[in-house]
Formats: sequence, structure tokens, C-alpha cells
Amino acid sequence: MQRITLYVDITQFEQTRASTGIQRTLKEFLKGVLGQNKIKIKIFLWKEREQSVILLDNDEVKHFLENTKNYIFQRAVLYDIFDYDQANKKIFFDIDSAWNMPVKRESLYKKLKEKNFLIFNFIYDLTPILFPQYAYEETKKNFFPYLSAVFRYSDYVFCDSTSAKEDFLQFKQKERFYRDIPVQVVSLGSDFCKKPLSVTPKKYKTLLQSKYILFVGTLEPRKNHEEVLDVFTSLAQTYKELFLVFVGKEGWKVEDLVEKIQQHPLKNKRFFWLQNIDDGTLKHFYRNAFLVTYLSKYEGYGLPVVESLHYGNITIVSKNSSMVEVGREFADYILYENREELGLVLSHYCENTEDYRKRKEYIQHNFKQKTWKSFYNALYKTFLAYK
Repeated sequence: MQRITLYVDITQFEQTRASTGIQRTLKEFLKGVLGQNKIKIKIFLWKEREQSVILLDNDEVKHFLENTKNYIFQRAVLYDIFDYDQANKKIFFDIDSAWNMPVKRESLYKKLKEKNFLIFNFIYDLTPILFPQYAYEETKKNFFPYLSAVFRYSDYVFCDSTSAKEDFLQFKQKERFYRDIPVQVVSLGSDFCKKPLSVTPKKYKTLLQSKYILFVGTLEPRKNHEEVLDVFTSLAQTYKELFLVFVGKEGWKVEDLVEKIQQHPLKNKRFFWLQNIDDGTLKHFYRNAFLVTYLSKYEGYGLPVVESLHYGNITIVSKNSSMVEVGREFADYILYENREELGLVLSHYCENTEDYRKRKEYIQHNFKQKTWKSFYNALYKTFLAYK
């Protein structure tokens, strides 16, 4: 009986050591696959200079997932990924940000298919195609060739929302790639930190006890941090008890915004930008938030939306792309460029405590969270179907 051998490239993850978005998804997937025994897993890195593959020890990968920022691999070995293995069904699964990998997917996929690999891909969104003005320059350059390789060689595609699936299929049709590829929507999880809530970090104790608006996400033009900051600034004189907290690293094309943040008169007084907090601390910020905003211009999913709802927060999000699908009736929707509308919603919840209480209770009692376990199980079931 054939076993499945699953090959996963984590080169980008190991280099960036990030823990949100795509990296969060990859991290939770690896935790799931390393905890089962029906699928054999080979996790590796590309070494561009040597043009070689480094196979990682699976037990070491588990330690890496627990200490992503600092862990250094000790037991990695050279490995020939193209070594022919007739005994097992081989699936190459690109779930990381593969478009920016050192080994380009057009040539890699072609060679893998010659070695009887199945190729599975996870498509998160089509931002570099649909909104190139918001994409990092390297991503803009690399994304279309990557997507073309998917259209040409992929055996199966997962998407994180129906919105992302429709974008993928519409672009495939537009580019006249007519080869049929099965596409499955798999919702992402919201329970990113399963450990019991730790003691409140002393560094943030006072801030966590304040009445703050929370915005989680990398600073980039697509996410509309500046609009939220401007609306908060205009409301700050009226609602003197109100604070604003950004949680997320500096991204791309935000030099002007970063300068504006650094020079803001309320910075580190009533406005805070936190770039390097761990998951346990992030959990505290979600748990204690007064309101959460996420006003992205476009998303394939929108993890901070479900993470916020998971903690029962009133969550104000943009009415576009996947956000309505993800937030359903539990999020409050506005047009992402309408600062006046955002101001009115924030003011309403500041002034109407009964409406605020009822809305919170509705979310807490009725929102049914998607778990990372259910996400992994959906992928696992599909892999097994290809035995």
C-alpha cells in the first residue's frame, strides 16, 4: 500500500521568522502534519548559493515552531529532492509565499512533474495582480510567473475564501489557461494561541487596562492604517479616555506613514505602535480591546477579523473582497475610504454603552469560530484522497 510523502518548502518562513498571515497559516499546518503518522513529511530549505536542498529534522522543526524568532537548526542534511521514490505517492505542497522563493516555480514544477510529483498550491489572494500599486516591488515582479506556473502544472489548489477562489479562476480564464484544476476553499483558523492566558505583561499592564482601539496587521498601504490614525486623532479631543494601538511590523511603501507615526503628538501617550510582541501578548491585546478595526482595501481572507471575533470583539471592517464572507453578521461594515463613517461608528460605541453591550454579547454568544485543527483536517483529508 502506497504511503504519501509530503514535501514542504519553508525557505521564506525560515528567513523572515514572521508569525502572522501566511506564516501563521504555514505554522499551524506544520503543527498539524507533524502530529500525525499517516502522511510522511519532508520539510526543507533551499540554499540558493549552493543550489542545494537542506532537509530538516522534523523534531527540530517542532522546536522551531515553538521558538520561531531565535531557533537555529543543528541537524539539517543535504538532500536530493528529485530522488526517484516509486514506493510512495509524492506531493509537493507550496503553502508558503512561494513566489519569492529563490528557486523559480516554472522550472521547479516542470522537473517535479517529470519525477511523478503531484503539485498542490495554497493561493491566499491575488493582491499583486489586482492591486499592484499596493504590492512590494519584488512580489509584483515574481507573482505573475509564479501564478502562470500554477496554472500550467498544479494538480490541486486550496484557497482561503470563495472570494479568493473566484479571483483565481477569473484571472485563469482571462489569461486563457483552460487546463482544469480542482480548487477547494478551506477557511483559516482563529485560535492562534491555545496556551492558557499568561500573566499580564508588566510592560503593557497600564495600556491593557485602558480603553483602546486595536488594529492588527503589517503596515502597508492596502491596510489603511493612516485613515484609522487620522480618525482617532480627530476623536481624541472628544473622547479623552480613548487610546489607539497598532500591532504589526513595518511593511513596504509606508515611509511617509512611519514618519507621521513617529512624529505624532500622542505617540506613546495615547497612541502606540507595537512591532514585536509574541502571540501570548497579542492574545492579551485581543482579550482587552474596546474595539477592533481592520479596514483593508482587499483581502483573500483577513485573519485579524476572525481572531478578533474569536475573542468576542466588536470588529469594524471594510465591506469588500472576503471580509463579508469571513465576518458574516458579526462584524460591523463600512466603506474603507469613508473616514466620516468610521468616525460615526466609533463615536456611536463610545457614547451608547447599551448598544455596545448588546453587540458584544451577540458576538460572544453566537460567533462559531473556525479552528486551525479543522483547517488542517480539511487539507489532510484531501491529501489522503490522492493515495
